[in-house]
Amino acid sequence: MVMTDGVHGTALGPVEMLVLNVVLVSFSFFLLCRPTQSAKREILVLTSITLAAASSRILLEPFPNVQPLTLMCLVMGASLGARRGMAFAVMATMLSNIVLSHGLWTFYQATGWAAIAFVGSKLSLVHGSQLEMKKLIFTAAIVSVLFDWWVSLSALSSLSTISDFGIYLLNGLPFDAIHAIASIASAVCIAPYLANLLHVETATLEEPLSIGEVDVITA
Repeated sequence: MVMTDGVHGTALGPVEMLVLNVVLVSFSFFLLCRPTQSAKREILVLTSITLAAASSRILLEPFPNVQPLTLMCLVMGASLGARRGMAFAVMATMLSNIVLSHGLWTFYQATGWAAIAFVGSKLSLVHGSQLEMKKLIFTAAIVSVLFDWWVSLSALSSLSTISDFGIYLLNGLPFDAIHAIASIASAVCIAPYLANLLHVETATLEEPLSIGEVDVITA
């Protein structure tokens, strides 16, 4: 655990942390798994993207509140639906926090990014591999700030009064702005490639097997 331990609130003990990890990971696998012929490939594709997202978050940790994961959650939700988008959000949070540190804030981060993926699934941000770029940029900026405020709730246990919490939020406004700007940059630089990749992989997963392929598999 490095750098961020205790930043967002009270650190959890080993038992509490184990329970939190089991709940979040079990929730993720429940969302990922479904009874289809291509379930294994689906999980492999999503897991690969999740590992890349978690790694990017770890690598960018020295840059305050630069969070491409926020934008990726929007695109994943919009492209793959709420269930897989939320699974992506939770697993990326868990994996990156193994390095960045776990604590009560992990719950708020995981649920916050899962909510962003859910929002993405309900908005018409992606049509095939094409993005509604203006809508995506606006949404990414808004949810970035809302995410920061949600995660800030984890600090309530270490603050004395509500006014202290208000001051805490005000002090965090510059970091909220950085998060929003980083999400806008990610929308321009990352989103088109991610949406195209997901479109290609989704088409592959949903493509039915030909009669010849079925014969070979069942032979």
